[in-house]
Amino acid sequence: MILSILSPIVSVIALAVSLFTLWFTVLRRGTVRSTHPAFIAVRYDFVRKAVPQAKIFLRALLFSTGKRGRVVESLFLRVHHQERKTEFSFWGMGDKDLVRGSGLFIPETGIATNHHFNPLHADELFVFEPEIYSIELVAKLLGRQKLTSLWRIPLQIPDGSFGDDIAPDTAVFFNWSAETGRYVVSVESRPGQLSNSPALGN
Repeated sequence: MILSILSPIVSVIALAVSLFTLWFTVLRRGTVRSTHPAFIAVRYDFVRKAVPQAKIFLRALLFSTGKRGRVVESLFLRVHHQERKTEFSFWGMGDKDLVRGSGLFIPETGIATNHHFNPLHADELFVFEPEIYSIELVAKLLGRQKLTSLWRIPLQIPDGSFGDDIAPDTAVFFNWSAETGRYVVSVESRPGQLSNSPALGN
């Protein structure tokens, strides 16, 4: 009698577990997440433009929370400063050869690479002043209209980083310290090294 009652219950539970496993491992689309950037750098590109091109580049791991992975149509930065919000949407990526970002498949295991961003309006000089900026990484996922904010990080640009005459080899580096839970800031000049990452503006 008891077995005849328990048998259907066990069957229903087993079916429910199987359906949940199918949904969780195969059908669930999930979303895209990002680790805390290992470093963020701020500099200027000098190309054939009317003004130097502000650039922010960083390194982080992007990963999907679903087994199937997700496609990122575009990736960009929102740079918040006081009441101003500027879109850095010219996106490039790569560890050695920089290529224009035009869609990227993000698997569950993730992709770690460098990402470079220039402002949308290439003819306007974006000035990094010695103040606090809030950097927000935003992704547009394929099949989803709503944008996905991956993280938002405040950064303090040190005094004297960029003067009236912007040096082409100067950059502000923010290297993440896992032990202290903050960025270690340095202003460096690397002649001939920073020029290998060209501006992406058109």
